[in-house]
Amino acid sequence: MSVAETSAGGRAIDPRLRARRIAVRRDEGRRRLRRATGLGAVMAVAVVLFGLTRSPVLDVDHVRVSGVQHTSADAIQRASGIRRHAPMTDVDLDRARRGVLALPWVRTVSITRAWPSTVRIVVTERSAVAVVPAGNTGFSLVDGEGRVLESSPTLPAGYVVLANVPPPGEPGTSIDASASDALDVARSLPSSLRSKVSTIVPDANGVTLRLVAGGVVRLGDANDLGAKLRAADTVLSEADTKNLCAVDVRVASAPSLTRGKACL
Repeated sequence: MSVAETSAGGRAIDPRLRARRIAVRRDEGRRRLRRATGLGAVMAVAVVLFGLTRSPVLDVDHVRVSGVQHTSADAIQRASGIRRHAPMTDVDLDRARRGVLALPWVRTVSITRAWPSTVRIVVTERSAVAVVPAGNTGFSLVDGEGRVLESSPTLPAGYVVLANVPPPGEPGTSIDASASDALDVARSLPSSLRSKVSTIVPDANGVTLRLVAGGVVRLGDANDLGAKLRAADTVLSEADTKNLCAVDVRVASAPSLTRGKACL
């Protein structure tokens, strides 16, 4: 004869209800076990992945630099702060970009991870447009925004010189704002005219171009600059410039040419 289970109040519990309660407890136990097992598996995977990120399998084996001409790949890597054999996950891309952008010649930079072990650095460099005398230290190359790109003890060939500009600072700094009109001219010179110009001279009367062959081009202020430069280029290309003194394009639509040393 079976003994019926009783509740705390002394009443008999239906065996079917008792079996149901036992089944529910067993299901809860199995769910807890599955959760614990799943959590353990996740933790184990996380530990393995973390270990991989700190192992030679996922460290920086290569730093590939492209797009540079005036800056060495080693200088780019040093500026980025990226060290070979450091974990790939430790590479701070934003800090690396800031470091590379601080280099004088660098205009833009893109830095990406190429898993499992390579960091790619793609650089776009600035373009030099003029030379600025740097006092007793030589000359400085500058780009169209006035950024000093590099210094040289001798005059670099193939660039116009900006006169009447305060001596520039170190590479990476900018020349004085008073040179803005001269920079506009240097940046805007068409190639056919650039080869004929030796020096750009800003002064209180505007901007004057000194020519390689002798004589000057008077531009005046920087207004309507494109039209003035086209007019100057046309006169110097098509007119007889023998014994040239000055080409005046302060009014672009009415250029004039004067010969003879007396006009200077």
